[in-house]
Amino acid sequence: MKKSVFIALTMLVLALTLTSAGCSASTDAGAQPESSAPENSGELMVSTAGTLSDAFTEIAEEFEAQTGVHVTLNVAASGVLQKQIEEGAPVDVFASASPTQIDALVTGGFVSVEDAATFASNSVALITLPGDPLDMSDLGGLSLARVLTTGNPKTAPHGTRAFEVLESLGVRGELESRFVFAENAAQTVDYVARGEADAGLVFTTEVLGRDDVEIIDTAPAAMHKPIHYVIAPVLAAEQPELAAKFQAFVLGEAGRSILAVHGFILAEVPE
Repeated sequence: MKKSVFIALTMLVLALTLTSAGCSASTDAGAQPESSAPENSGELMVSTAGTLSDAFTEIAEEFEAQTGVHVTLNVAASGVLQKQIEEGAPVDVFASASPTQIDALVTGGFVSVEDAATFASNSVALITLPGDPLDMSDLGGLSLARVLTTGNPKTAPHGTRAFEVLESLGVRGELESRFVFAENAAQTVDYVARGEADAGLVFTTEVLGRDDVEIIDTAPAAMHKPIHYVIAPVLAAEQPELAAKFQAFVLGEAGRSILAVHGFILAEVPE
């Protein structure tokens, strides 16, 4: 009898122990650890001109760190990005290297003129291999080059501005047939760096930080139309509030600081 009672008590204690352990495990599993990271609240598709690629990669990373919103960058020549938007690509924000593409989208009803904002500018640089092998010295020596490169003037703003420089110099007719067109600014620099072109005309910021090419001259601003970078939310954005928030971030202190580090000339902040 005593043995039976002892066994029964032992089993009861064991059962209570297991039940307590199970409750404890369940409570621990359901607990949520505290985190200082922002809660992810959406995703954005941002189409950006090639010359903005490095700066906007940093801007997107900082924006995500502060808001939890994941930003996907779609990088190409501004003209290509414009056509993608016109064809219905799911874009929330467009950062163009020229007002021309934004103006076209405003006309087509894809962007509101009230939402568009100029945020930076640039300059046109003449680049060669380090040491200027052909002794071109400056823009006056362009005719010494057998092969030249810049962006396609129909789609790449740096190519459009480059040909305006040629017009100002009075050498477009002489030199136009020597140009190999690149699809974007990075490709323009690569053509020169690989020796596939003797010289190239590109936006200055694209060359900063590279040691495989050299800037030998910069075109005076009077030689071309202003180089203005414009950003605007797309009216068909799936995340209009987030699109406006990203634009504000670019125009704000954090975005401007990153743009300045990458060599862009900052636009005046409207009061």
